[in-house]
Amino acid sequence: MRAPKRVNASGHTMTARSSLRITVPAILVGALALRWGYALILYFTMGDDGLMGLDSIDYLRFARTFAADAAGGKLSGWQWLGANLHMMPFFTWLLAACFAIGDALGPLLYVLFQGVADTWTCFLVHRIASQFDTRFAIPAAVAAAINPTQIVMAGLAYSDTPFVAFVALSILASLRWLAMPSGKNAILIGIGLGAAALFRVLILPWGVVSIAFLGIVALLRGNFRLRQAMQLAIAAIILALSVAPVVLRNYTQYGALALTPQNGMHLTRWVVPLVKEAKDGTPWDQTYALMEKRTEERFGPISPNPFENSRRYVEIGNEAMREMGVLPAIKAWAYGAAINMASPGLLISPAVSQLPRTGFFATAGATMVEKIFNFVFRSDNARYAQLLLAGIVGVALIRLIQLAGLVALWRTGQSAALILCAALIAYVLVLNGPVASPKYRLPVEPILNVLTGAGFALLARRKAA
Repeated sequence: MRAPKRVNASGHTMTARSSLRITVPAILVGALALRWGYALILYFTMGDDGLMGLDSIDYLRFARTFAADAAGGKLSGWQWLGANLHMMPFFTWLLAACFAIGDALGPLLYVLFQGVADTWTCFLVHRIASQFDTRFAIPAAVAAAINPTQIVMAGLAYSDTPFVAFVALSILASLRWLAMPSGKNAILIGIGLGAAALFRVLILPWGVVSIAFLGIVALLRGNFRLRQAMQLAIAAIILALSVAPVVLRNYTQYGALALTPQNGMHLTRWVVPLVKEAKDGTPWDQTYALMEKRTEERFGPISPNPFENSRRYVEIGNEAMREMGVLPAIKAWAYGAAINMASPGLLISPAVSQLPRTGFFATAGATMVEKIFNFVFRSDNARYAQLLLAGIVGVALIRLIQLAGLVALWRTGQSAALILCAALIAYVLVLNGPVASPKYRLPVEPILNVLTGAGFALLARRKAA
């Protein structure tokens, strides 16, 4: 006969036969040890290269210069927001602070900080899961602590890990506001969204939509009064004030009411080539070169105004999208979403990504399906192929557990909270479109961890029954 299981008020799992407890502090210590251990192993075996992704070199270069200029008193006015318009201020300041502490150790200090930030995310996952059912909290926190995608991303000099920590804070505060509207929860929603936006701008449209969603739910429930409206207005104001300095800088310096000049290049250099590839199999690099040629032929030399360059790329990219039609775009988005959700996080670890091989975008294939098949099963590096296949199997097993978790969350009866979480997943997949990498699903990993914890709890109860 199995020992009866119960969950105490703190969410600790216990049995009648054992006093063993899995505590939140133990999970957090383990999570930090995993992240720091992973980062230190890569650092001492690969040097700074073990802490870098494709864009990290530029980020680190700008941050090091910013730190030197700040120390030398060379910064004034809008310069304090950073010279790289692709880097939001919080990311610039945090990286620069690490270089200010120790120039040679800047990259390492940053990823060690990210280990702390991602450990905080693990705690927030515990609290998010508790909003649905306390029985989900501990397994969800464990899932976050050992999540390979989070561990790998916390070891790379990117803005994603601290960004996701604040996204998780906004999710928790939103779920709490749904359960009990309050000024405190509204302020936390605004802080979470605002701070996240100052690391990566992609959260801004979601912030507007999510705040509106909370108001609509309150209205449908019949408890949307002036107080609730004021609370959500405060959240929106905090978000707006957070990004206002960046918008003002871009308007006064470049005449653009925008947060970033990335949109045009993302469209023509990534989205259009991948949609074209989904349509007729044209290799990504060929369409990339064609888009560059069209832009140069129409507009001439590159403008010193990055927002003007973005506008030009948007014009060329939109024309190309209209030429290809809707169906290829839907096809490309579907491929991108599938790859984003199925690809193992291990692939973006420098220890794996730097193995000599043909990259995904350079892999040959008459169709996207053939391209994926060739990349997975016909890799020119046997070790990479083995790691890829093992990772895919692991991800598939976790997704099955998460399907059970979806059932468990639905049974809690908190449909509005579940819809909010599902909408965030959909938003991230739609926003990233055909551009696929485990990196791009990081913002929804807190929710996926909750699904994993809920699924594990449901399966464990069924096994014990």
